Amino acid sequence: LARIITKAKVFKLVTEGSAVVGCVYEKGGQNFQEFGPVIFATGGFGADFTSNSLLAQYRPDLMHLPTTNGEHCTGDGIKMGEAIGAKTIDLEWVQVHPTGLVKPDDADAKIKFLAAEALRGVGGIVLD
Repeated sequence: LARIITKAKVFKLVTEGSAVVGCVYEKGGQNFQEFGPVIFATGGFGADFTSNSLLAQYRPDLMHLPTTNGEHCTGDGIKMGEAIGAKTIDLEWVQVHPTGLVKPDDADAKIKFLAAEALRGVGGIVLD
């Protein structure tokens, strides 16, 4: 049986030879292990502005721009896969949204709210 575990953070893939056979995750301050087939669905890396980030590695020209990615989009899943030998492709293709909402009290924040979708969802029209 498959299980979906919410509000958990995987931090290690368990391998036997070249096969992934499970993972180790943290939930509620405790570590747990799960064994069996692993389906790995992970987000992007557009909110990691550290010097050793995937963004710095593949698109250093974008490091100065803000992002509309959530703060959780730091490429952790991609890095875990790479750490055990997974191959990646097309990491240089990073989407840049020009419609991040600027908060007047924090205009220089690197992480912006994606205005276009939210505004259109309530009937707004984006004009150039």
